[in-house]
Amino acid sequence: MAAEPWGLEDLFARFAAIGSSNARFVETREVSLLNAPMESSGTLTYRRPDFLEKRTLQPQAESLRLDGDRLTLTQADGASRTLSVSSVPEIQTYVESIRATLRGDVPAIMRFYEVALNGTEQDWRMQLTPRADEARATVQRIVIAGREAVIRRIEILQADGDRSIMTIQPDPA
Repeated sequence: MAAEPWGLEDLFARFAAIGSSNARFVETREVSLLNAPMESSGTLTYRRPDFLEKRTLQPQAESLRLDGDRLTLTQADGASRTLSVSSVPEIQTYVESIRATLRGDVPAIMRFYEVALNGTEQDWRMQLTPRADEARATVQRIVIAGREAVIRRIEILQADGDRSIMTIQPDPA
């Protein structure tokens, strides 16, 4: 008996059923101006429908918090900056790569990206290419990979050749 077809709608339906999640991450950034990659680690928190927080613990404490349209960056010295995501198209495009995926929002991901999904439910890879010229000037592509409705890796290739790879380990439920 042939396996049932599997695709973006199936994957996103699984994400849409998740109310919240927590994970640990390790991120490696390769920047052409630096001799060695930079590594950071910390925690990730998601609460439906549009709250995300990336709390960096190493090498120094920082947080990036998205709550609705408001993005707040708090640095190690306590200084913080807040902006409206929708007022900065390049940031909105990046934010929606993660937020629309976690929400299971197919129309939103399709509005911001050309989407190519490969693999199976147990081992999938989604390549996102920004549709907007402003976003492509910053981000060449984002590749999100995972298993079922769990993101395990996010790779961002910037237009200037710099890249970051975030590996994600979900906290046990």
